[in-house]
Amino acid sequence: MDAVIWLPDSFSEQLRSRTSEAVELQTMVVTREPKELFSAYSSETWDGWVEFFSLTREADARRKGVVEVAL
Repeated sequence: MDAVIWLPDSFSEQLRSRTSEAVELQTMVVTREPKELFSAYSSETWDGWVEFFSLTREADARRKGVVEVAL
């Protein structure tokens, strides 16, 4: 299963402050470990990932469902 994480506006500040959770998440995003983890810093990036994951790899690029989990 693939996952896209929408990083909050404060994420850069959390990195500068060396917040352990932010540093750990940044490491995961940069190294792509796990490989199924992607990130979005803006609504445009988020929309792009939603569009990408909403299509199958079939020749006709059929639509498929995605699930959004909001906290």
